[in-house]
Amino acid sequence: MFKQRCFISLCTTLTLVLCWSQLRANELDVIDAMRLSAHSSKVELLARQFHGEQLQSESQYEVYADPGQRSLVLFRSEQEAGQKMLMLGDQYYLFMPNSRRQIRITANQKLLGQASLGDIASLRWSQDYRIRERQRNEQLLQLSLEAARSGLSYERVELWVEAESLKPIRAEFYLASGRLAKEASFSMQHAEQGWQMQAMTLYDRIQQQQRTEVSYLSIEPVSIPESWFNPAYLLRNSL
Repeated sequence: MFKQRCFISLCTTLTLVLCWSQLRANELDVIDAMRLSAHSSKVELLARQFHGEQLQSESQYEVYADPGQRSLVLFRSEQEAGQKMLMLGDQYYLFMPNSRRQIRITANQKLLGQASLGDIASLRWSQDYRIRERQRNEQLLQLSLEAARSGLSYERVELWVEAESLKPIRAEFYLASGRLAKEASFSMQHAEQGWQMQAMTLYDRIQQQQRTEVSYLSIEPVSIPESWFNPAYLLRNSL
């Protein structure tokens, strides 16, 4: 009887350990699901850029992202109408209206602007980063992330989430030089399917007076035509 109870206790413990290991392995997937579905998604964004308390500009975007490290950004503001940006893994391309050639975007150019092109196009933590270290402090869990591939805007990210729900609270973004480039705070709302990201505020730590408020206007699963990830098609067609 004693051996049977010990065996049951051991099995229960092993089950809990395995479940916890699986949860920890999928932490970034859980956080990603608060912004995107597991499949292809369309995200409508509004980016408002401030210098101090003065509004400098507003830009609207539609982002089409699939699970295969591919994103298409359509610029919907009047002053940027017709522009498109394509992300294929580490490669970024900008398409201007009436241009016959795409423009290759370098790693430094992706960081230009308060909300960089990398911030807008790359919406999945799990594709870009791996967890290097975890530290729990009371109700918060700090995830130290390192770039999983070359060509990313940031080499390292420090991300703080609620320990139980994994709801993101804030983040710090570091360049390859080790310099702090941006800080972010996240605004979340609770829906029927769980926590969803409502807004993200990016604070530029290189240009101290600059910040960008990114609002997630809508998030929905969609079927994205394969041709939308083809540079030749994007050169010939407006979307």
